[in-house]
Amino acid sequence: MHMTLVKDIMTPAVEVLQVGDSIDLAARLMKAGRIRHLPVVDGQQRLVGLVTHRKLLSAWLSHGDPTHERSRDLAREVPVEMVMESDVITVWPEAPASEVAGLMETHKIGCVPVLSAGQVVGIVTEADFVKLARKMFEREEA
Repeated sequence: MHMTLVKDIMTPAVEVLQVGDSIDLAARLMKAGRIRHLPVVDGQQRLVGLVTHRKLLSAWLSHGDPTHERSRDLAREVPVEMVMESDVITVWPEAPASEVAGLMETHKIGCVPVLSAGQVVGIVTEADFVKLARKMFEREEA
């Protein structure tokens, strides 16, 4: 029986943020891509953090004075590194999918970036596991 690896289920990392990008840009990318997690990379494309939808929402709620500032204007000035998670759990493409599932379950996280040679090559999210489960159920039904 074939062991399912991270590379078999991951979503290639299409969108990343750069250090210095604004939380406004993060919000726009999340909305446009209908995604909830964005890796943050440095100038060498190495992972330095992760912006989550939950962190972004808390940043919107906790910054600024709505009677004097528009949140969108403020968000253009706040860099993503102010709200990103910097202690990010990662995996590599050849890791067993069961390992990343265990990490997500144990740490109660919604995604794990996939790194190769220190660079982001993909991301595994809860949605990837739902897609895997659907495929497995469809095979059972066939």
